[in-house]
Amino acid sequence: MPLAFAAMNRFCASLIVSAFLNGACQYDTPASYSLPVTPGSSGATESVSNARPTVRFPARVAVARIESSYSGFRMIPETDVEQSDHAAAASALPGVAGLVSLNRVALLSEVKSYRDLDIEARKVGADLVAIYRFETSESSSDAFLPLSIATLGLAPTNGYTVNATATLMVRDARTGYLYGVMEESATNKGLTAGMDLHNAKERSKRNAKKKALDKLTEKLPGFWNGVLVKGR
Repeated sequence: MPLAFAAMNRFCASLIVSAFLNGACQYDTPASYSLPVTPGSSGATESVSNARPTVRFPARVAVARIESSYSGFRMIPETDVEQSDHAAAASALPGVAGLVSLNRVALLSEVKSYRDLDIEARKVGADLVAIYRFETSESSSDAFLPLSIATLGLAPTNGYTVNATATLMVRDARTGYLYGVMEESATNKGLTAGMDLHNAKERSKRNAKKKALDKLTEKLPGFWNGVLVKGR
């Protein structure tokens, strides 16, 4: 009996260890979609940690707006929040010889790495590539559900909150050197009827993104001074 009991203990222990190892093998940490990998010529991940700044100012700047996609990210048209004032403020920065929108002229829309954007920027003669994106989150709740039901969603009982963050990075189009990253956030809150909740949140997202971009543009000169210091 003692031998049989010891054998059973060893068997159970082996099952536990096996289950632990199998669980460990299945554990996976997904790559961040906001920092896609940079594949080298052989397909392996290319490190740009040793990249150096090469830009001499004044410099041409390619601008790209991106958003997340399944395989990496994609460039999208600047149609909902960008204003002529934003472009004018960027064009007026010291050391900027000109701006070009990659969203309008690039042949690619889906890209897998920031190096793809560097390549597209060099195709249009740019020295730097300025990449920006928006991230949004939202929440909502019905403050008085019985009234909402009684009025078939016509009563303004639905409160909502929308947060938007605008992030900007500036890269060397030749080497991938990162000159700097900045971000600004804005929040919108409101109250609306249930039947208009989706449209109200979409309007609020646009407003929050514009506010975040306005704040980012306001602080752009100070950020740009840091970029100039790193130039050659």
